[in-house]
Amino acid sequence: MKPVFITPSAQPSARWYQAFPDLQIIPTVKAYLTRVHRPGDGCWLDISPFDNDQAQSAIVALAAEDIRVMVLSYLPSEAEAYGMLSSGARGYCHAQAPPSQLQEVATAVMAGGYWMPPILLQRLVSAAIRIDSGPPIAIPQGFESLTEREHQVALEVGRGANNREIATTLAVSERTVKAHLTSIFDKLSLRDRVQLALLVNRLPVH
Repeated sequence: MKPVFITPSAQPSARWYQAFPDLQIIPTVKAYLTRVHRPGDGCWLDISPFDNDQAQSAIVALAAEDIRVMVLSYLPSEAEAYGMLSSGARGYCHAQAPPSQLQEVATAVMAGGYWMPPILLQRLVSAAIRIDSGPPIAIPQGFESLTEREHQVALEVGRGANNREIATTLAVSERTVKAHLTSIFDKLSLRDRVQLALLVNRLPVH
């Protein structure tokens, strides 16, 4: 199915087309919901026409149809990200993100995971740590199955580092980091780095 972007813009970002040459533009959420769609389909939502409450209502309406919503914001912020994700969005990024990042978001979300910018992930984890009242554990469950290098990669993800930063810290290639993450997700039965970061920091993974 072709990638769908919900936006009223008459001139969508060229970067969207670079990431997804066969994308379809739909002007409104209502127009999208009247189309044939299936549970598990994904769509990109440009929230620039909405105020915060309207954007969250739009996400709720889409999520109610089991649509995986990826939010595009021209003025991304920590507070906005949390609001959109708590309303049911599965991804959140800058509307002018590089094509490669847009593809990364789509890959993570359509595989059943979540995606947000690493700096926001780091802040989310930090905020969760401050309010966590659960008893601490010595080693996160399942970590005994990881190799030493996988353990190091997991800890870096828990600190909010992106793949490039991890590669630099551990003196390996980004491709190697990706391979380690794939193995870690499989061994720990996780979907994405958001869940891994929560687990590393001994927080509940839903």
